Amino acid sequence: MAHVRDHGGEFRAIAGDIVVIPAGVPHASHGGAGSIVSHLYLPSDHAAVKGIFGPLCIRNSRATLPDEMLDAIGSHDPCPRRLTRPARCAALTELVSCNDLAIRTIAARQGRSTDGFIRLFKREVGMTPAAYRLALRLASARSRLKRGDTVADVAYAGSFSDQSHLGRLFRRAYGATPAAYRSAFAD
Repeated sequence: MAHVRDHGGEFRAIAGDIVVIPAGVPHASHGGAGSIVSHLYLPSDHAAVKGIFGPLCIRNSRATLPDEMLDAIGSHDPCPRRLTRPARCAALTELVSCNDLAIRTIAARQGRSTDGFIRLFKREVGMTPAAYRLALRLASARSRLKRGDTVADVAYAGSFSDQSHLGRLFRRAYGATPAAYRSAFAD
């Protein structure tokens, strides 16, 4: 038996299990006497691991050869119930935040209907994918304003239709206009 710990918890892997840990995820492995651990390093854009954003344990794969392992990893469900809620949430937010794709396209790639994906996302994350994307855009706008970028530049960089569009949404989210927020951080 081997134990793998990361910020999301601990996996207890036994013979036949595959533990996938994406690049850049801090972790530690602890195998006892007699444990056999094979490592297979893949680039993050490899087809088998593309779409895996958090640690994943595939139980009872019984794969021993690299090709068998790749098949087992490539055929996993990207948001299975066996993942912890934080891992499911992280996988979903990563799909939505790192893609300029339409939600219907992301949903189709996950084998879900658009409405089904939106309901899943809202249940796991607490808001719709559109609201999540807007929150990311507003957070980026806030950071740029804090650095001193002009409101016009921030509106353009954040793909807002114009300054007043940014202003309405920013005020609703943060209770201040972009200009007032920017001036609060001016030297």
